[in-house]
Amino acid sequence: MEPAGPGRAAGEHETLTDFAVDEIRKKIVLGWLPPGAKLRVDPLAKELAVSRVPVREAFRELLAEGLAEVYPRRGAVVSEIRRHDVEDGYRMLELMEVMAAERVAATASAETAERMRPHLLRLKELATDPDPLEHLLAHRAFHFEVFSALGPGMLQRTARMMWHASERHINTSARGERLHQAYHEHSELVRFFEEGDTVGAVAMTRMHVAHGCQAALRGLGFAG
Repeated sequence: MEPAGPGRAAGEHETLTDFAVDEIRKKIVLGWLPPGAKLRVDPLAKELAVSRVPVREAFRELLAEGLAEVYPRRGAVVSEIRRHDVEDGYRMLELMEVMAAERVAATASAETAERMRPHLLRLKELATDPDPLEHLLAHRAFHFEVFSALGPGMLQRTARMMWHASERHINTSARGERLHQAYHEHSELVRFFEEGDTVGAVAMTRMHVAHGCQAALRGLGFAG
């Protein structure tokens, strides 16, 4: 993979492929590239100011995350959103997040809570004055502090992948009163980490994921 060049890609990503994946993923998650939209290498490479190689590599990661699909004669397109994928994604994400919360609360609780607090404050601001992209980034950063505290290994890798696979659905849930409810749940999660309360952290994580799933299903028109 190509190393990241100067500027934004170098500051935020290790390689140009990482940069391309994240930029295309954000477009999909935020609905700027809707389900069924064609993913064309040349226009995306030009827009991102990278060569064709990192964009092609990015497509492979997006396929693995379920955000893209490939069809004969159509090529790569943004995948459709299906109810069973939403529900299955949240169930698997719950397993990963619960395992992560349990381990971190028992091993690196206070340090993780301290790193989560700036993102929590940003989420509080965005609950009353939401900006879709800013909320997406702050929300991801908040939860990824927990994943990062796991250290390298299978659980961290799988948790991150499941988050990215479900991020479209997670983003859909971030609307209206759910923003305030989610902020309260995030705040309680930080408090449980600060106190080293493993039982509380696990219970709050389960509740947070369950409420997120319900809100996502409503937001996508699958409720009822």
